[in-house]
Amino acid sequence: MGSSGPLDPPPAEYPDPPGSPRERAAKTALLLGIAIAFLVLCLQTPLLATPVASPLLFVGVLVEASLAFRWSLHRDRYFVAAWVGFALALAVASILTGYLNGLTDEGYATPEFARLYPNLYGTTLTLSQNHVTYAYIYLPLLPLLQIPGLDYRWITLASWAATVYLLRSNRFGAVVLGAPWVAVLAANGFNDFVPMVFVTLTLVTLSGRWARLTEVVALGLKQFANGILVVYYLLTRRWWEAAFAAAVTAAFLIPFAFLDASGVVCHALLLNAAPDCAGGFGVTSLTDLVSHLNYWAWPLLVLAIFAPRYARLVAGPSYAPERARVARWLGRSEYPIAGRSWSLLLVPLARIARRGPG
Repeated sequence: MGSSGPLDPPPAEYPDPPGSPRERAAKTALLLGIAIAFLVLCLQTPLLATPVASPLLFVGVLVEASLAFRWSLHRDRYFVAAWVGFALALAVASILTGYLNGLTDEGYATPEFARLYPNLYGTTLTLSQNHVTYAYIYLPLLPLLQIPGLDYRWITLASWAATVYLLRSNRFGAVVLGAPWVAVLAANGFNDFVPMVFVTLTLVTLSGRWARLTEVVALGLKQFANGILVVYYLLTRRWWEAAFAAAVTAAFLIPFAFLDASGVVCHALLLNAAPDCAGGFGVTSLTDLVSHLNYWAWPLLVLAIFAPRYARLVAGPSYAPERARVARWLGRSEYPIAGRSWSLLLVPLARIARRGPG
């Protein structure tokens, strides 16, 4: 973002939620029950060994958030506190007891990659925990953001909690990223949650030189962050910002390319997808892409950051003709302005149709 300021300024105060406290408490309990059911179904049954588990857990978070907004629970700060608090308690219990844990090796592998410096991409690492040899496939700063001697899972969980806190004025973001499944994902030690903090600081919280600093850090951590930032800049026609992000990414990799250019290409750029890139784990097929549990956290982050902004944009006065067109498509006399309506997805299509013939 650089000097452009936070993406989402704090919204106006939320109106009081409808319904009695007892009714809202019952709905909160029901949502938590649904969240637990998704976790047990996907993580405690043979479904976990199939590619279906990951997208199903993603859909579960969307269902939970949709119900929360349909019932206006997002207006109730006690619901948000209970929702995130339960998720945090479950995640802490997962680390302490091992329940719903052990889904990744990133919790112990990520800090160990610091031992590969300076030839980060030209050497491999064999871990005593599982006797597996790894090649490093992320960006250079990620293994450096650790506290020596501290279980890395506490760092990823703290990163999740910090991201949810930074989105606290965005109730949609807090409900989506504060879901129990996302907290359990963080408690397993998936390293995605570390760059997520810096992406959120860059796009939502900070401005000016501090946002620039967190952007540079985010660009040196994991490739998903780079993709989100560059695509956002391109979609908003901020060409210099996109070029800056690409240049910073290249600057992080060039020194390591002098040590082993093929390693940088294979591991950092191709993620071991090419047949001759051996010695690590990457994305080798569409099934492999879909089945990665942690990959689905990134669409949730994108939704948490951008969905409220998108809803405000297309519900604004500049999109009134498109909303009227959508209303006609749906056979209604008036467009439903509600920010959570699925019909908001049709508004860009209406703009494209408006610009076309007829």
